[in-house]
Amino acid sequence: MKILSLILCLLLCICLITPAVYARRDETAITPAPQPPLAGDRLTFKGSPCDPTGKWQTNWGKMKLTQAGGKVTGEYSHDSGKIEGTISRNSFSGRWSESPTYQEPKDAGLVELTFAPDCNSFTGRWRYGANGNWYENNWTGERINAQQKLPQ
Repeated sequence: MKILSLILCLLLCICLITPAVYARRDETAITPAPQPPLAGDRLTFKGSPCDPTGKWQTNWGKMKLTQAGGKVTGEYSHDSGKIEGTISRNSFSGRWSESPTYQEPKDAGLVELTFAPDCNSFTGRWRYGANGNWYENNWTGERINAQQKLPQ
């Protein structure tokens, strides 16, 4: 019985002392270095907002984008393609469409692009319609005559 009482007393002491020790340790604790954002991680992007206005060389041909506020519109050479959507920080989401019909299910769908912190390249994904399978990392591009393009 004495052993059980002793163990309970020790546990109680540990429970009462431990928070005070950690509270003092936290004042001088070394915090780990922040981790870089993962590719496509839209919530932790710390670069400047991206303005994609300009000409791009993509795996779907040359593309020209224009930004007005948060809205982006553009055209690309593959099947006289069109793209439109919104951008927030470095993430674009919107719709693509192509000739001949510019309509779902075969000639239009959704697209998501993630721009690099310097806004001179992007990777993205697209799909047919709103419910098709995503083609991951299947839309890539680099700015033609690259130079950092930040909002005015």
